[in-house]
Amino acid sequence: MSKNNTSTKSKKTPKFAFSNSGSSAISLYRLITIVVFLLFWEWVARSGLVNPLFLAPPSKVVDSIGFLNEQGLLVPNILATLKAAFAGFLIGLLVGSLFGFVIGLNPLLNKFCAPFITMMNSTPRIALAPLFVLWFGIGISSRIVLVFSLVVFIVLTNTIAGTENIDKDHLVLAKLNSAKRRDIIFKVALPSVVPWIIAAMRVSFAYALAGAVVGEMFLGQEGLGYLITAGSGVFNVSLIFAALGMTIAIAFIVDRLMGLLEKRILRWRA
Repeated sequence: MSKNNTSTKSKKTPKFAFSNSGSSAISLYRLITIVVFLLFWEWVARSGLVNPLFLAPPSKVVDSIGFLNEQGLLVPNILATLKAAFAGFLIGLLVGSLFGFVIGLNPLLNKFCAPFITMMNSTPRIALAPLFVLWFGIGISSRIVLVFSLVVFIVLTNTIAGTENIDKDHLVLAKLNSAKRRDIIFKVALPSVVPWIIAAMRVSFAYALAGAVVGEMFLGQEGLGYLITAGSGVFNVSLIFAALGMTIAIAFIVDRLMGLLEKRILRWRA
């Protein structure tokens, strides 16, 4: 019996021993996929299969990024986009999480607000950009409001969903122990909703960045969106792809950072 147990344990051990190598393999496969895609893109763009006016090879996109950096245009335009994106994102995060928490904890208020939230959330906010220009001018304020309008409802609905999914046993236990309402809110309800807010942050920042870029395409005189508009005006496809590439890179980096934050929050809850 002891031999059988020993052999059984030895068979099960490798499944856990190579868990880290499995994640490393996935990362390697991702890298290989990206490299193959870029090589294929380079070949298609240079082979003449596609009109060069419509598709620039990655090498020329990198050259455009280098040219923007040499001219001192890369960092200022990135910062301009980040300024509008983060300002609208943070305001939307604060307002959405606060109102979502209050609405979610009050069933009657939640029931009253639900149809209005649905109607406002279904409104295409990008289409409201011209109105934001009329109301807030052509400066950064209109772009911040556009980003805010995209972020706030994502955070709001996610926070409401988080409050609705609070473990009822925890609430009952807190009440049985004569916990005050303030303690229930800050020590039971809020810790349960935080992961939902973090998840909303990861989703909504992509919308925030997209909103900032789109706003710059229509409203701005600087930023990555403005570079896209400038590139399309002179048929500079490599400049367009350079601005798009920088946007994707920023979104990826911020998403990874938020992922690390989410892991720390979940570890703290555990």
